[in-house]
Amino acid sequence: MRHRWATVAAFVAGGVMAGTPAWAHTDATLAPARAGAVNAVLTVNAEAESRTAGITSVQVYLPDGLAAADITLLKAPPKWTLSSTTPNSYTVAGPAVAVGQDAAHQVRVRQVPTARQVSFKILQKYSDGRVDRWIEVPSSANPEPANPAPTVTLAAATSASPTAAPSSVSPPPATDAAVTAAPAAATRADSGSGTLLLVAGIALALVAATGIVVTIRRRRP
Repeated sequence: MRHRWATVAAFVAGGVMAGTPAWAHTDATLAPARAGAVNAVLTVNAEAESRTAGITSVQVYLPDGLAAADITLLKAPPKWTLSSTTPNSYTVAGPAVAVGQDAAHQVRVRQVPTARQVSFKILQKYSDGRVDRWIEVPSSANPEPANPAPTVTLAAATSASPTAAPSSVSPPPATDAAVTAAPAAATRADSGSGTLLLVAGIALALVAATGIVVTIRRRRP
């Protein structure tokens, strides 16, 4: 009986291990995963699913709002390079990686589209001509397709506050202007009043002096 259960267990384990590659899939991540983010980093990990050939290229079809011209290569397997295959896709390719080894690469995205989520359809080629097609976009009707296109859910865009240009001269605070304006006006008013009083005093003094001179002359014989 024990031998029978051991045989069944070994069979199940073998079946699970044999089916493991079919469960693997190519995925993608964005950092930051936010709508409208500038200079975000897209990381694509192409998982090896062949036991006989190595991955030679990964073609990524971009979602609406992105073009091949918006992509800059940051990191890839040795001797792999980036090319613009079509206006809405790019390809990283080079010598085949080792059999069973994943082919990961990173690119910089000029600006993430303003959407709730973005999907990246991918064609993954091997040295023996095999092509894995990760092109099925998950939907409510088919949330877990057999060959899912990597899909990233995005956080809402943040509204950036405009930055004012720096000024070389700092204007005085409004309170300072109000405080200095009143005394200046008062000083000007006081200065004008003082001048008028001085002129009036001189005029009165002249009139008085003239009256005295006239009186003295009249008293002389």
